[in-house]
Amino acid sequence: MFRIFAAGCLLVSATSVAWATPDAQPMNAEFQITCPGRQTMTITEAQYGLTTLMWPGNHFQIAAGQQQSSTDSGTRVSIVLFRNGDQMIVNKADQETFFSFEGARKLVPCSRSSVQENSAITLQRTDASGNVES
Repeated sequence: MFRIFAAGCLLVSATSVAWATPDAQPMNAEFQITCPGRQTMTITEAQYGLTTLMWPGNHFQIAAGQQQSSTDSGTRVSIVLFRNGDQMIVNKADQETFFSFEGARKLVPCSRSSVQENSAITLQRTDASGNVES
């Protein structure tokens, strides 16, 4: 039943509403998902709403931000829209994860690893000559 509602949210997500997440995961988080139709994918959620998606074969996609929505039954979901048309839908209550490949209307259920904190690297700033700025 949830899949039907999630598909409805996926196709008609005009009712997006932003809200704070009390159980927020780390600022730089990484986890893996395994979905029928593709090898295991690594998801990285970074600062400023950047989400990356990688899978074997040097495949890499990005997404900016998440849409927050809810199903007709009130289940809160987040929807991540990647540049190639892939979409990841996550049930905010239990982290149940679904995926839609390259704009397809069919959602597939995914298994998901636990979230690992991914340390951010601060790079030195340099000027046009390559000199390190203070």
